[in-house]
This record gives sequence, structure tokens and C-alpha cells, in this order.
Amino acid sequence: MSHHLRRVAGQDLRFRAFACVGAAGGVADEPTDPVLLGVKDLFDVAGLPTALGTVAVAARIATETAAAVAALQRWGAVVVGKTVTSEFAYYQANMTRNPWNLAYSPGGSSSGSAAAVAAGEVPLAIGTQTNGSVIRPASYCGVVGVKPSHGAIPVDGLFPFAPSFDTVGSFARTVRLAGVAADVMAGGRLGYRETPEQRPPGVRGARLGLVRTGDWSGVTEPMQDLFAGTVALLDGHGAKVEELVTPLCGEEALALHRTISEFEGYRSLRRLGMQRPDLLGAEVAEFIRDAALVSEEVYASALARRRELLAELDAQLAGLDALVTVPAAGEAPLAGDNGDPRFCTRWSLAGTPAVCLPAGFGPAGLPMGIQLVGRRGSDAALLRLAACVEEVLRFARNYERLDAGIVVPAP
Repeated sequence: MSHHLRRVAGQDLRFRAFACVGAAGGVADEPTDPVLLGVKDLFDVAGLPTALGTVAVAARIATETAAAVAALQRWGAVVVGKTVTSEFAYYQANMTRNPWNLAYSPGGSSSGSAAAVAAGEVPLAIGTQTNGSVIRPASYCGVVGVKPSHGAIPVDGLFPFAPSFDTVGSFARTVRLAGVAADVMAGGRLGYRETPEQRPPGVRGARLGLVRTGDWSGVTEPMQDLFAGTVALLDGHGAKVEELVTPLCGEEALALHRTISEFEGYRSLRRLGMQRPDLLGAEVAEFIRDAALVSEEVYASALARRRELLAELDAQLAGLDALVTVPAAGEAPLAGDNGDPRFCTRWSLAGTPAVCLPAGFGPAGLPMGIQLVGRRGSDAALLRLAACVEEVLRFARNYERLDAGIVVPAP
């Protein structure tokens, strides 16, 4: 195991994806063929520090391991360290760099997990999504990101930010590994682990809803072109594509998500007993000031309206296999900016499963992805469809460049 740790630590001098590198004990300490695992620094892993990406609260050595991590250990994964997160999994950028070009951001808040997989430090990493923290970094880093249906994976041993949305997700270079890992963490409830090869015969006949949302004017031209090209490619392979406007496409969905997140997030942060609030990053400090103003009445009203919209969405998605949309506005921004999560926000509000697939590159030579969104509870079917789309996109061959160490150095 020590040679794996030395290799990861050495590689990470460039990418800074890990907050700490070190082995953790578990049921599967030394399997014959271990799957090396990076764990976002929001999860407890016995024997390793949990710091939550902040200096405002003292780090602590965990004595127990989060349920999702323990499930992966029993399956044969070996934790090699804790990956970098934005402070309390919120917006603030951090030290991690995008493996495709070290001058650029990997996104957040699951920054380290996405970057560690893209860089080949580990084949598998886990993160969380409350807003866009799995799907967006996956797009920026050119890896597969899987966000299951809300509630499918236990969150015991995980710092809760907004329980109405917090979802454990996985990163890998293939749909199969990311999907199997998600199903392992869900205890097999996704229905994908036992039969990952039972996929439809390609994308032919798949019923896809093309969704642009009210934010389309903020999508860069290269991302719009990639999206249009991907849709045309799927159409050429026999998918049935139709334009769709969902009940969540407007600004109301973004406002509801913000209200619920602020109310719940403020209370989660207060429960931490913050020792040094003066050391908080500017984004979290601003969040706390704004969130303190959200009343219980406003929160309850937002939850009720959310239920109404989700009932409408469920009815609309009943005749489709998936929605196809963008995961981000375009390529990754420069380091110091985690990017805008709004292209994921609506689906986090809905609790629907989503998969980000790397699909191509933009003018800066950075990867961009597409996002598939399924009905709540349709995780297995969505993953099987995603595996078919993955084969059509044929992005995997691009990892050879990263594995050869051909990246642009930081200035």
C-alpha cells in the first residue's frame, strides 16, 4: 500500500487534489486488486482528519467511517486520502488545479475528487452535490460524474449542508465504474451493480428531451456548438429527440433552491459551534449573513412550491428516457473561480439522478461535457443509457494525453 501512497503524493504536488494522503483502515484494508479511492473531505474516515475545507473550525481525527465510504471499503476500495473541498462545500475556490491545464479551475465544491480522477491519481473518488458540486467539476475536468437520486445513498458520517438536497456522488473515467460505485454505496438499491452490462442496444429508440432552460443566453458559443453537435450525433444514432420546456426552466426554480439551501445551510453551520468565524472565507461569511434572514414561513412556502413543481416534472418525464442539457456554461474558468452551478441547480432541486459525460473540448483545450437527467428513481436505466451515450462520444481516448503528463503548467 505504501507505494500507492507515495505515487499519489508525488503526483499531487502538481494538482493539489488531496487535502491529505494516507491509508485508512477498514474491512478491506489490503484486497488483492484494490480500487484506490479518494474521499471528499466532508466524509468521516476513521483515522484520517476531517477538516471540511475550512480553518474556522478545528479539524478532528474521525473515529468512525461514513456509511458510503464503509460500503466501498467492503466492496474492495482502499482509501488513499481525503480530497480537497470548497469551504463547507460552498462556493469558495481552493488550491486544486485542473489537470488539463494547471492555470484553470477544476470547479467545486468536489474539486479534489474530480481532479484526482482526471489526473489518474485514483480511478475512483466520491463527492457530494447540494447544488452543482459533482456534475460541474466532472464537466470541467473531463470525467464521468454520477449524482444519484436524492436519498438513494446514506449520508451518515457526512457533514450535512442542506439535507433537502445533499447527495453523495461518484467520479470515474467510465460510466461503469462510477455507476457501480454509486450502487455499492446505495446498498444495491439503484439496481445497477448486479447487471451493469444489461444496457439497451445503443441509443437507438431512446426518448430524449432537449432542455435549454432560461439560462441559455449565458451558455458560451463553444458549449452551444458542442451541445448541438452531440444532439445531432445522438439523433444520427437513432435517438428520438424533442425540445422540452420543463416546470423548472425558469428563475423560480433557482430562487426556491436558494431559499431552501440558505435556511438549512445556516442551521447546519450554526450547529458546528464555529470557533473562529473571523477566519471564514468571504463567500461563506456572505452566505451566513444572507441566510440568517430567511424565515421559517418563507422556507415552508418554498418546500410546498417545490413539491408542486416536482409533481409536474414527474408527469412530464414519464414518457421520456432522459433529458439532455448542459452541465456548465462552458469550459472551466481560471483558477480562483469555481464557476456557476445554475446549470445543475434545477436538477438538485428536483432530486433527480444526473450523469455528466465528457463530450469534447473548447477553444482553450479544456474538456466540456453533457448532462443526462432521469426521472427520480430511474438511476439504473439512466446509467445504462449513459453507458451507451459514452460509447457514441468516444472521449476515453483523450486520457492518453493526461496519462502521458502532457498538461499546461501553472504560470
